[in-house]
Amino acid sequence: MDLTAHIKALEESHLNTTIRTSGEALGAVLADDFFEFGSSGRIFYRQDFKDGAGNNQLTLHDWNMHQLDNKAVLTTYRVINHDTKRESLRSSVWKLVGIEWKLFFHQGTIVPTTSS
Repeated sequence: MDLTAHIKALEESHLNTTIRTSGEALGAVLADDFFEFGSSGRIFYRQDFKDGAGNNQLTLHDWNMHQLDNKAVLTTYRVINHDTKRESLRSSVWKLVGIEWKLFFHQGTIVPTTSS
């Protein structure tokens, strides 16, 4: 599997309900020094997800990967949260730790809804 396909599969995995609701499974994706700027405005760390990250139904769209160097990539995409009916812009930094790619940083920014 090429790097782009591998990173996209990892990105989709941590949005999967089965992974998100398991602290152990989610922890396998996150780097030890992981942190997130959440769409709520809060800052989260790896230990904040020891019990998982919730069970909202999420779908990923408009995914792109930007290689920063041979051990780090930036991904950008949109997520639709089907439970809250909200869309967010997302970015993630993945880094190669040993032989595994780990999620080092993540940010979610709510897309404002437009009124008619």
